[in-house]
Amino acid sequence: MPYELSKARETHEVRGTRRSGVGLRLAALATALTGALAAGFATAPQAAAGDPNNCLPLRFCLWEHHNFDGHMLASEQSMAYVGAAMNDKATSYRNRTNYYVTIYRDANYQGGCLMNSIPPSGISAGVPTALNDQISSFRLSEWPIC
Repeated sequence: MPYELSKARETHEVRGTRRSGVGLRLAALATALTGALAAGFATAPQAAAGDPNNCLPLRFCLWEHHNFDGHMLASEQSMAYVGAAMNDKATSYRNRTNYYVTIYRDANYQGGCLMNSIPPSGISAGVPTALNDQISSFRLSEWPIC
Protein backbone atom coordinates (compact mmCIF):
# COMPACT_ATOMS: atom_id res chain seq x y z
CA MET A 1 0.00 0.00 0.00
CA PRO A 2 2.72 2.58 0.72
CA TYR A 3 4.01 2.08 -2.83
CA GLU A 4 0.58 2.72 -4.27
CA LEU A 5 0.18 5.89 -2.22
CA SER A 6 3.55 7.29 -3.27
CA LYS A 7 2.85 6.37 -6.89
CA ALA A 8 -0.49 8.19 -6.73
CA ARG A 9 1.21 11.32 -5.38
CA GLU A 10 3.95 11.08 -7.99
CA THR A 11 1.40 10.79 -10.79
CA HIS A 12 -0.49 13.76 -9.37
CA GLU A 13 2.66 15.93 -9.30
CA VAL A 14 3.93 14.87 -12.73
CA ARG A 15 0.69 15.73 -14.42
CA GLY A 16 0.66 19.06 -12.70
CA THR A 17 -3.11 19.08 -12.42
CA ARG A 18 -5.18 19.47 -9.30
CA ARG A 19 -7.43 16.51 -8.49
CA SER A 20 -10.25 16.56 -6.01
CA GLY A 21 -8.03 14.59 -3.66
CA VAL A 22 -10.60 11.84 -3.04
CA GLY A 23 -8.38 9.17 -4.57
CA LEU A 24 -5.39 10.33 -2.57
CA ARG A 25 -7.42 10.44 0.65
CA LEU A 26 -8.74 6.93 0.04
CA ALA A 27 -5.23 5.65 -0.58
CA ALA A 28 -3.99 7.35 2.59
CA LEU A 29 -6.89 5.90 4.58
CA ALA A 30 -6.20 2.41 3.22
CA THR A 31 -2.54 2.74 4.17
CA ALA A 32 -3.40 3.93 7.67
CA LEU A 33 -5.89 1.09 8.18
CA THR A 34 -3.42 -1.48 6.92
CA GLY A 35 -0.78 -0.19 9.34
CA ALA A 36 -3.20 -0.14 12.26
CA LEU A 37 -4.42 -3.65 11.54
CA ALA A 38 -0.90 -4.98 11.15
CA ALA A 39 0.12 -3.41 14.46
CA GLY A 40 -2.97 -4.84 16.15
CA PHE A 41 -2.31 -8.32 14.84
CA ALA A 42 1.33 -8.18 15.83
CA THR A 43 0.56 -7.29 19.45
CA ALA A 44 -2.67 -9.24 19.97
CA PRO A 45 -2.19 -12.24 22.29
CA GLN A 46 -2.71 -15.53 20.50
CA ALA A 47 -3.08 -19.06 21.77
CA ALA A 48 0.20 -20.86 21.32
CA ALA A 49 0.17 -23.67 18.81
CA GLY A 50 0.88 -26.99 20.41
CA ASP A 51 -0.43 -26.00 23.84
CA PRO A 52 -2.52 -28.69 25.58
CA ASN A 53 -4.06 -25.92 27.69
CA ASN A 54 -6.02 -24.86 24.61
CA CYS A 55 -8.32 -27.69 25.70
CA LEU A 56 -10.76 -26.01 28.08
CA PRO A 57 -11.89 -27.64 31.35
CA LEU A 58 -14.65 -30.27 31.16
CA ARG A 59 -13.78 -31.17 27.56
CA PHE A 60 -12.13 -34.05 25.75
CA CYS A 61 -9.85 -32.75 23.01
CA LEU A 62 -8.22 -34.37 20.01
CA TRP A 63 -5.47 -32.82 17.90
CA GLU A 64 -4.54 -33.68 14.36
CA HIS A 65 -0.77 -33.84 14.95
CA HIS A 66 1.77 -34.78 17.62
CA ASN A 67 2.38 -32.40 20.50
CA PHE A 68 -1.13 -30.91 20.43
CA ASP A 69 -0.65 -29.23 17.09
CA GLY A 70 -2.90 -28.81 14.05
CA HIS A 71 -6.69 -28.89 13.96
CA MET A 72 -8.29 -29.42 17.39
CA LEU A 73 -11.68 -30.94 18.24
CA ALA A 74 -13.15 -30.30 21.71
CA SER A 75 -16.32 -31.83 23.14
CA GLU A 76 -18.13 -31.98 26.47
CA GLN A 77 -20.00 -35.15 25.45
CA SER A 78 -19.65 -38.41 23.57
CA MET A 79 -19.37 -38.16 19.80
CA ALA A 80 -20.70 -40.94 17.58
CA TYR A 81 -18.69 -39.39 14.74
CA VAL A 82 -15.86 -36.91 15.11
CA GLY A 83 -16.61 -35.31 11.74
CA ALA A 84 -14.78 -35.21 8.45
CA ALA A 85 -12.19 -32.70 9.68
CA MET A 86 -10.93 -35.10 12.39
CA ASN A 87 -12.01 -38.58 11.25
CA ASP A 88 -8.98 -40.89 11.13
CA LYS A 89 -6.65 -37.94 11.73
CA ALA A 90 -6.21 -37.63 15.52
CA THR A 91 -2.75 -38.07 16.98
CA SER A 92 -2.75 -36.42 20.41
CA TYR A 93 -5.40 -35.95 23.09
CA ARG A 94 -6.24 -34.47 26.48
CA ASN A 95 -9.10 -35.51 28.74
CA ARG A 96 -10.21 -32.62 30.96
CA THR A 97 -13.59 -34.20 31.72
CA ASN A 98 -14.53 -36.02 34.91
CA TYR A 99 -15.23 -39.16 32.86
CA TYR A 100 -13.36 -42.00 31.22
CA VAL A 101 -13.12 -41.64 27.45
CA THR A 102 -13.15 -44.68 25.21
CA ILE A 103 -12.03 -44.15 21.63
CA TYR A 104 -13.24 -46.28 18.73
CA ARG A 105 -11.92 -47.09 15.30
CA ASP A 106 -15.28 -46.58 13.55
CA ALA A 107 -18.25 -44.23 13.81
CA ASN A 108 -21.13 -45.04 16.19
CA TYR A 109 -18.72 -46.57 18.73
CA GLN A 110 -17.98 -49.52 16.43
CA GLY A 111 -14.81 -51.28 15.39
CA GLY A 112 -13.65 -52.02 18.92
CA CYS A 113 -11.76 -49.99 21.47
CA LEU A 114 -8.48 -48.67 20.15
CA MET A 115 -6.89 -48.66 23.60
CA ASN A 116 -7.79 -48.74 27.29
CA SER A 117 -10.30 -46.08 28.30
CA ILE A 118 -8.59 -42.75 28.95
CA PRO A 119 -9.00 -41.71 32.61
CA PRO A 120 -9.91 -38.20 33.74
CA SER A 121 -6.84 -35.96 33.34
CA GLY A 122 -5.38 -38.39 30.77
CA ILE A 123 -3.09 -36.75 28.25
CA SER A 124 -0.88 -37.91 25.38
CA ALA A 125 1.25 -35.83 23.01
CA GLY A 126 1.14 -38.74 20.58
CA VAL A 127 -0.75 -42.01 20.51
CA PRO A 128 1.19 -45.18 19.66
CA THR A 129 1.96 -45.50 15.95
CA ALA A 130 -0.52 -48.37 15.52
CA LEU A 131 -3.36 -46.12 16.78
CA ASN A 132 -2.35 -42.96 14.94
CA ASP A 133 -5.00 -41.55 12.59
CA GLN A 134 -7.56 -44.22 13.55
CA ILE A 135 -10.15 -42.46 15.77
CA SER A 136 -13.68 -42.04 14.41
CA SER A 137 -15.79 -41.82 17.60
CA PHE A 138 -15.45 -41.64 21.37
CA ARG A 139 -17.69 -42.25 24.37
CA LEU A 140 -17.60 -40.67 27.83
CA SER A 141 -18.57 -42.90 30.76
CA GLU A 142 -18.33 -42.99 34.54
CA TRP A 143 -16.33 -46.23 34.42
CA PRO A 144 -13.75 -47.61 31.98
CA ILE A 145 -15.29 -49.57 29.11
CA CYS A 146 -12.03 -51.09 27.88
